[in-house]
Amino acid sequence: MNPQFYTGHVTPHKSFMKRLKALDKRLDCKYRVDAERFVVTWDEAAGPPSEVLMVRDDTGGFRHPDNRDLMMLAAGDLHRTDINERLNKTAKYMREYREKEQVKEVERIRDRTKDDKYQLMNAFRKVFNTGREIAPFGKQTPIKKGRTLDELNAAV
Repeated sequence: MNPQFYTGHVTPHKSFMKRLKALDKRLDCKYRVDAERFVVTWDEAAGPPSEVLMVRDDTGGFRHPDNRDLMMLAAGDLHRTDINERLNKTAKYMREYREKEQVKEVERIRDRTKDDKYQLMNAFRKVFNTGREIAPFGKQTPIKKGRTLDELNAAV
């Protein structure tokens, strides 16, 4: 990112900067003018600094950096955790993600087929050749309730 996008007029809290520098001396937090957000940067050996993290609130809006950002940076640091622990955590996340996607797919299919029972029955009949198709809005004879006028006259 070009240096003209950053400004020194808006600065994060001093205690946050101390804790950020305690994580790594090359980390810095600057205010990016075009995005109107704080950005955690990594000073490269040559060239402009790389952006590591853009600080946002839960809805994507502006907020000042705090411990949540430090925890996120620390969790992503490969040198702080054992590689086996990191791989297990990744495998667990992917397994849970796949399970959630399977449940979502089942729900999507169920939602698509809730109101289409006639189309499903017709498709089943067509594939397995079980008989003629039924019309979804076929003519239905009304069911008689009680006795007709002729039946009542005959009974009297």
